[in-house]
Amino acid sequence: MDLLNPSTGRLLKSFKLDIEYVKGQGQYLYDREDNSYLDFIAQYGAVPFGYNHPEIASAVQDFLGSDLPAMVQPSVPVKAAELAERLIKLAPGEMAQATFCQSGAEAVETAIKLARSTTGKKTILSADNSFHGKTMGALSATGRPVYQEPFFAPVPGFETIPFNDTKALETKLKNQGSEIAAFIVEPIQGEGGIIIPSEGYLKCAEHICREYGVLLVVDEVQTGLGRSGSLFACELAGVSPDILLLSKALGGGLVPLGVCLSSKHAWNDGFGKLHSSTFANNNFTCSVGIKVIDLLTANDRSLVKSAALMGSYLVDGLKKIDSKYPGVIKEIRGQGLMVGVEFNGFDGSESFSIRYLAQQNGFSALLAGYLLHVHKVRCAPFLNNSMTLRLQPALTVSREQIGQALRALEDVVNVLYYQDYSELYSYLLGRKSDGTVTDFRKYRKPVKASALLPGEKPSEKFAFLIHYPAVADMVKNNPSFMKLDETELEKLLDWEASLEATPDVIVHLPAFKSKAGKIAEGWLIGVPYSGKHLLDMSRKKAVSTLVEAVDLAKSLGAKIVGLGAYTSIVSRGGTDLQGRGVAITSGNSFTVATAFDALIKGASMMDIKPEKAAGAVIGATGSIGRVCAIMLAREAGQLYLVGNPGKEKTSLRRLEKLANEIYGYVITDLVKDNTSLDQQKGIAKWLKGFISCLNSSDPRQVENLRNAVKGDLPFSFYEFINNNLARSGKFSSPPIKTTVNIRQALLQSDLVITASSSTSDLIMPEYLKQGCVICDVARPADVSQSVLSSRKDVLVIEGGLVKYPDKICFGQNIGYDPGMNLACLSETMLLALEGDYRDFSIGLKLPVEDIYYLKSLARTHGFELAIPQNKKGAITTEIAEAARKNARCIDVRRKA
Repeated sequence: MDLLNPSTGRLLKSFKLDIEYVKGQGQYLYDREDNSYLDFIAQYGAVPFGYNHPEIASAVQDFLGSDLPAMVQPSVPVKAAELAERLIKLAPGEMAQATFCQSGAEAVETAIKLARSTTGKKTILSADNSFHGKTMGALSATGRPVYQEPFFAPVPGFETIPFNDTKALETKLKNQGSEIAAFIVEPIQGEGGIIIPSEGYLKCAEHICREYGVLLVVDEVQTGLGRSGSLFACELAGVSPDILLLSKALGGGLVPLGVCLSSKHAWNDGFGKLHSSTFANNNFTCSVGIKVIDLLTANDRSLVKSAALMGSYLVDGLKKIDSKYPGVIKEIRGQGLMVGVEFNGFDGSESFSIRYLAQQNGFSALLAGYLLHVHKVRCAPFLNNSMTLRLQPALTVSREQIGQALRALEDVVNVLYYQDYSELYSYLLGRKSDGTVTDFRKYRKPVKASALLPGEKPSEKFAFLIHYPAVADMVKNNPSFMKLDETELEKLLDWEASLEATPDVIVHLPAFKSKAGKIAEGWLIGVPYSGKHLLDMSRKKAVSTLVEAVDLAKSLGAKIVGLGAYTSIVSRGGTDLQGRGVAITSGNSFTVATAFDALIKGASMMDIKPEKAAGAVIGATGSIGRVCAIMLAREAGQLYLVGNPGKEKTSLRRLEKLANEIYGYVITDLVKDNTSLDQQKGIAKWLKGFISCLNSSDPRQVENLRNAVKGDLPFSFYEFINNNLARSGKFSSPPIKTTVNIRQALLQSDLVITASSSTSDLIMPEYLKQGCVICDVARPADVSQSVLSSRKDVLVIEGGLVKYPDKICFGQNIGYDPGMNLACLSETMLLALEGDYRDFSIGLKLPVEDIYYLKSLARTHGFELAIPQNKKGAITTEIAEAARKNARCIDVRRKA
């Protein structure tokens, strides 16, 4: 496909719809391995009798053996004249001329020229959501901006009105009838999703057009020649159009052929003299068209009548499936063998991935791929209507073949009903399904907004960017994915990234009311890449993707956008996203606040006194780790700053700078503070004693320290402390140690905050000190699952979690219980509720005062620290007590 259409080729390849069919017979297509596929597309109706129908093939052979010239323009083409006569006799109304062409779009172009030249008026009126082709005139008449905008269509002279709205038509013609040449309309909107108008619409449109002198053009390119269960769909409505357009089926599935049929009063000689086409009035293609008419009209149109019966059987079967699995199918629309099944949409309460795919117009493609590979049934996705499957088998389809398709469709509906979406993705992963569908409905988390009083509505708006940091997060937000193993989840992450989709809305929360009475609404916007993908791609591409997401948020009305997971890391703490007309926050300030509070609460649960404990911060030079280290230094007696072992030299240099910064904070406070040594906590207590001893042995050094605090000279607190340890007497080891050896630091540490940007586990069971507390704020988690299963003596807290004053729920809620979510999201919400639309928590150096500002906003709006959680649920005092007992038992055994 790369040589034909690489864009379509990518789509087909993505959903494994790129099977190469090497044989077609009747209702079936065959691949190179001779696997057969029941075809329910029929080339959108252009294969009316199945593939390579023997009588159509015979007509081709007869023509080739006749020695008739295919093209004799401008002389008399005998087969074209014969086909014209047949069509004019069959068509409704008083058709008088047949202008042949090669396609439906060309038939529409012909009608436009004919209508304008006959009426002397320019404007062509069509319906919203219509489809009339992709040449410029036909495209301009198409009522779908998505098709038009890249090509600067519509060109002047085209207007649209709502479909199935005769009042709108009458108003338009009453006001502008003198300017409108024709109204072009489909009896059933095909590409628009098989949309059938209300009874009487087409007939009423005919009367209105007659009243105001506007030509009625009925586009039956898809519906005509038996597809609707009648030879012409407008026959069923009792309508006699001025111009009737046919194509697709007219070529019998073998040749391109279209026609514009027109009545005498719609024809004019000017058009006849000026309009022509080299390949029109082709004896070869028209001989095939004659055979098509023969087959359709044989035995009192028995094939057309059969199409009506088979269509009813198909629709009845679909209705039975719908009644068996209520709530999955939104609507079944069809007439004859032109059927559309529209599925209900998703709101993110069932699965973030399936919601995102639907938003990206990939849902029907996923279903088509599943039906093709699992059931060997070929259905067509609507590329412009993602929630609808098109069912258009050949007119010769049998009852048994429809039964086969219905069984396949029932399987799809069954999977959707029980929300076992992993089954739909199975074929993409090379995973053969055993046919077992698991009920995952109990895992659904409905979107839940705050209850509002009459007249209340949101005054503030926010958005938050999300993505899957790692495979574990896929399961959190897509319960059915628990059926997939880690390798399959990795494949699925790679597949989603390969789509190169754009950011899109995953969940909309209509309202959230805070304790202070402020109301905000918000959107979770999905970015289609994992943490690893974002880190591995070029920064330019990553930032470009995030810029799209921010611009989408702004278009929704959001005034502040929060950055989840790696979106902050790859945008340099949000600095790359500033200046786009909407405030940006990384959410890191409130993450620090809640992580630190959770660690201290965990310490209390484990009877650890922070001032007598050693603390460690993994990822200490990151924006979250840095401030956590500063705050932990004010509580813990010792502090290990741990950096990236993969960048040892750079990391140690940055860690020393951080240690110097922390010493500076504490020493500055001490110089200004006259409290006694007994009243000091953490490293401040150590430093108070250190300075006191140093003052006794070398007062000049302490004077230098005081001058440094005043800012009188360049100074390194880190070097000062290390250089003066010997002079101080009893102090031989500094309270802040820098290292890239995670294991060495953790074996000494009672309290740990880990906030790295690693995409793999960092903390293993053998690294941990007995009875320690770990607050893991990394996404994905730094703590290995094996720690949870094998180290029952330690307390692992998932940090950065917030409890709301209301049990709101963002659908799957990023994996958390209703009324609870991440601090980074909560910071975005707090700032929105407060109406504080400044850039916040930007870059690597977060001001410590911002932490306390966010804590004050949390008190105002009723946000609290959530009960600390590990990966298996809330940690209660009983769980903490068990960890304490396990730690004591280990200690007793070791002493024995």
